[in-house]
Amino acid sequence: MGSMDVYKFDIDRDELGRRLGGGLAKGSITLIEGPDGSGKSVLSQRITYGLLQNGHTVTYISTELSTKDFINQMLSLKYNIIPFLLNRQLLFVPVFPPSVRKLKRKKDLVRRMMNAPYLFEREVTIIDSFTLMLDGGRLDKNTLFQFINFMKKIISQGKSIILTVDPRSTAIEVLEPLRDVADNYVITRSEIMADDIKNVLLVRRWKRTEREVAKVIKFRVEPKFGIIIDISSFAI
Repeated sequence: MGSMDVYKFDIDRDELGRRLGGGLAKGSITLIEGPDGSGKSVLSQRITYGLLQNGHTVTYISTELSTKDFINQMLSLKYNIIPFLLNRQLLFVPVFPPSVRKLKRKKDLVRRMMNAPYLFEREVTIIDSFTLMLDGGRLDKNTLFQFINFMKKIISQGKSIILTVDPRSTAIEVLEPLRDVADNYVITRSEIMADDIKNVLLVRRWKRTEREVAKVIKFRVEPKFGIIIDISSFAI
């Protein structure tokens, strides 16, 4: 697979891009699944920064952070995204700004997103977290079917989509179809090791890559540095 078929997210500071086969396949759906605190969001933020550094365009849809909080979070990890926001290479969309906090039904959010094509104009769209866009972790079958078909239409244009979900708060009838449709499927979890807590990325599926993919990637998050990959992570 040539580099022209991959959205690269390598940065000099870590080996995440290399461990994940050299990048994100164009025209792919990625599912990042894990409980709160397991590293889903910071992984999404690191991929975002890497994509931007490699010249790609990104839309980041957040159900948890305001624009100010997002900028501060990224700066705390030394991922300076301010220039990319200013030149429109990055579009950040907070789902719950003050103007929409009075929405009565969460299930409307997925439909509203599908009816906002500008959200998917950039090369990669990240939805963090999709779980919090659901109504009690659920989505009616018709809307779920429409959303999956909507994603397939987007990726048919060579664009890619990344979703994060919390399996403890997402109904299995939503999770299973998302797992099935995902080209890339990874699970994040936290492990206590000695006196330290480390994050672990389990790669269940990562398709159409340039290089070998590590099946287990251990990492930690350091202020002013971002993600640090454990050297014990290896490809098998």
